Amino acid sequence: MTDPVLQVENLKKYFEIGKRQTLKAVDEVSFTVARGEVLGVVGESGCGKTTLGRTVARLYKPTSGKIIFDGEDITAKSETELLGFRKKLQMIFQDPYASLDPRMTAGEIIAEPIDIHNLAGGSERTQRIHYLLNLVGLNPEHANRFPHEFSGGQRQRIGIARALALDPEFIIADEPISSLDVSIQAQIVNLLTRLQEEGGLSFMFIAHDLSMVRHFSHRVAVMYLGKIVEIAPSGKLHASPLHPYTKALMSANPIPDPVIENSRTRITLPGEVPSPINPPPGCRFAERCPHAHDRCREQEPVLEEEETGHWVSCFLY
Repeated sequence: MTDPVLQVENLKKYFEIGKRQTLKAVDEVSFTVARGEVLGVVGESGCGKTTLGRTVARLYKPTSGKIIFDGEDITAKSETELLGFRKKLQMIFQDPYASLDPRMTAGEIIAEPIDIHNLAGGSERTQRIHYLLNLVGLNPEHANRFPHEFSGGQRQRIGIARALALDPEFIIADEPISSLDVSIQAQIVNLLTRLQEEGGLSFMFIAHDLSMVRHFSHRVAVMYLGKIVEIAPSGKLHASPLHPYTKALMSANPIPDPVIENSRTRITLPGEVPSPINPPPGCRFAERCPHAHDRCREQEPVLEEEETGHWVSCFLY
């Protein structure tokens, strides 16, 4: 693996709920992303994936821990100091309907980061907008249309063009396909794959669809209740998951072969995900785990390397 473009060390993001309660959305999370690598992040709704992405992008201020980007600690930098960082790391948001200003044209939306950073003006600015529209599969004449004149997939392409406007090194894609039709999802993932391969971009790809994550990601991190419970190369994780929670996730992912699908056994987890406001002691998955024992409920397992490149947080290993 090459030198990491991103290092996250013991990152925490807590939210104060009222005067006496604290929601532990991201709790002691550590990982790295190499240059040109795509790290997929998966897990149930509410596990902290989006909060992790927004905290790494410094849209949220971390409670504690470190975020090191390009060898520079950006954890405590002010908004003014982060301006240069913003050029290198951009975000694609989940909802293509809510993430675009309805009062701005597509061209104005794409040009906004260019204007903020004073990168181009006049004809050069127009050429840049048209180039970005072409890059994401839209036409230059789309620049004068408003968001309501586009389909969901086209809106997401505008969001991708906006993220690419500053030639970033790193993109955090927060469930960029979850609100789109299946056929459009494939188009967007193929577009991101092409952009990653041609531009050598690094990605943090947050998603629910495990098949899309496998197609697009080099490595995958599995989150549960604010913590990463397993990280492994994509192929290895899908072929031989170690953590009981990962196994349950994989068993819920449909396979497009009726013979194989009908012969599989679905792992059904009992109970509900505990509240992140009051997480249980020990392993947070213990109350739903079929292999849990007393130690799991008293002591928290540490994320350790079980096989080369395959990390898991479980006392079974």
